[in-house]
Amino acid sequence: MNTNTEINIYEQLPHFKSIDLESIEKASLMRRRDSKYVYPVTRIPEILARLTDHYYILEIEHLRSHPYNTLYYDTRDMEMYHMHHRGLSFRQKIRFRTYEVSDTVFLEVKEKNNKGITVKKRIRSNGNKGIILSKEEEFLASATPYQHHEIVPVLENTFNRITLVEKNQKERITIDYNLCFMSPDRKQIIDLPGLSIAELKREGNLSASEFNTVLRQNGIYPMRFSKYCIGIAMLNPDIPQNRFKAKILKIKKINLDYETVQT
Repeated sequence: MNTNTEINIYEQLPHFKSIDLESIEKASLMRRRDSKYVYPVTRIPEILARLTDHYYILEIEHLRSHPYNTLYYDTRDMEMYHMHHRGLSFRQKIRFRTYEVSDTVFLEVKEKNNKGITVKKRIRSNGNKGIILSKEEEFLASATPYQHHEIVPVLENTFNRITLVEKNQKERITIDYNLCFMSPDRKQIIDLPGLSIAELKREGNLSASEFNTVLRQNGIYPMRFSKYCIGIAMLNPDIPQNRFKAKILKIKKINLDYETVQT
């Protein structure tokens, strides 16, 4: 990412009142409705500037922007990816997520039901990222239709995240940037420095969200988006991906526009 863009983002972060990790768990919203937004990373500073009166910012170890690492699993024939591509009403994702600042690793299962509700289940992993031990095996057996030997790592994803919590704890926002997709062996790497993905997790009505209002005023509207599906599709051009082509073209254009300005 261009240094000036990152500086502009960091300059906005001290204007928020902070919230700690323990307090933010009250708004973890493990069962929620999600809305995602895709836009140029250069828009982050102006968006943040409009939100300081309405949201707290997560602070860990004096940091307000945090690095994340995610390792996704699927079957060898990409069954979960194909379920997403077919738009099935019930679908799951399995991932190890590493919160690098707090040095914690969770094995997570995200599922979306036929009512559009996202439910996230997770356990803290005692092993290193991607290591499935007996506790992880039991969790997978209880939360998914898959046994541990049926799934393999298929995608790694890194990014930085800013987390905001609405002051009444009715919604939580994540703003991701510095996105990178990698094959598990890291022989294929796709950097997307010009892209930002925001996610609004809420229990209430979308129209009541100040964040949604600010984005709409900036011409940014909700768009279905899955880092997992887009990453798999971009790293595997021969895999069926008609459902995601328009989104891939959009993010490529956003990233190209950004890189063109930087050169």
